[in-house]
Amino acid sequence: MNAKKLLVSAALLAPVLVAFTLPESKLRFAPAAGAETTKVFETKMELSLDHLSVTMNGNEAPGMPEMDMSMTHTQKVTVTDEYVAMDGSTPKKLKRHFDAMESGAAVSMKMEMAGQSNNNDQNMKAQSELDGKTVVFTWDADAKEYKKAFDPAEEKAELLAGLTEDMDLRVLLPDHEVKKGDNWDIDVKTLVHVLAPGGNLAFKPEEGGDEGGAMAGMNMGAGMGSMHDYLSDLLEGECKATLTDTREEDGKQLAVIKITMKISSSKDMTDLVKEAMKSADKPEGVDMDFDHMDVDLKLECEGELVWNLAASRVESLELSGPVNMNMDMAMKLAMGDRTMNLEQAFEMSGTFTSSVKAK
Repeated sequence: MNAKKLLVSAALLAPVLVAFTLPESKLRFAPAAGAETTKVFETKMELSLDHLSVTMNGNEAPGMPEMDMSMTHTQKVTVTDEYVAMDGSTPKKLKRHFDAMESGAAVSMKMEMAGQSNNNDQNMKAQSELDGKTVVFTWDADAKEYKKAFDPAEEKAELLAGLTEDMDLRVLLPDHEVKKGDNWDIDVKTLVHVLAPGGNLAFKPEEGGDEGGAMAGMNMGAGMGSMHDYLSDLLEGECKATLTDTREEDGKQLAVIKITMKISSSKDMTDLVKEAMKSADKPEGVDMDFDHMDVDLKLECEGELVWNLAASRVESLELSGPVNMNMDMAMKLAMGDRTMNLEQAFEMSGTFTSSVKAK
């Protein structure tokens, strides 16, 4: 090949080479104003009982039965976000429609005592009044927060209180330019936007879907509670990301990012359980005074974040790993003129999976 042909070939290849190398430094969240994205968030947590201790009036409960218990919690939320106005990487005005919202839990218990077996299986569902509604988030520069309102307007401020604007996973991105092989640390306190995007989505158990006050409290803590309920603002641990590859798929230029996290959280869920028990069926002739429920959660996850470089938004996320949960709860039971202080401590372990798909 002569020098002239070599120069022509190089000139033709240059734009191609730039196209495959330049996007590696363009990991950013910046959808165009007016763009719409539909995102599907799914989580599943499966737990089984490792150890149970029960005390009555400060003493170990006599004749404790052998118990097997498993719990599965699932949640699926679909939203369509319209980025009405943008300021760089910050939505100035976002319109979110809650397209579909599902949440459910299954609890299976098997007890054996004195040669007798007793099985208790429960399937529970939760609903949210946000389902089918549209919420507008408008950035208030003076207050440095989002103002939230229903569209059309509704007088249900309590549903808006716990909502957060960020359902874009942008907290996983680096704050500097990176190339293939580079890694960066992610602030673990921001992972609540990844593991429980959208904030408190106001899921509440369906009426009649639970039985027994003590069981209601336990189920609310370990079965019906969402990841948002379990995670506190005091997350601890570490989370790292690595840009592993860029690829083209269905005409899209995508960046592939490996995510690893090891985190822990402690949460006082007393108020949540008390609220759930108000609508639970209680055993006849028994008065209950719930004292507290504390939940400690440990989670290790690995997975892959795929980022759409042209659209400057998430394409997908897959996370999975082991989870450990310890619950400590206490209540006072009154039956006629008899009272009893009951304390229960559960140690459980299992798996957690989370996925996000956008289009």
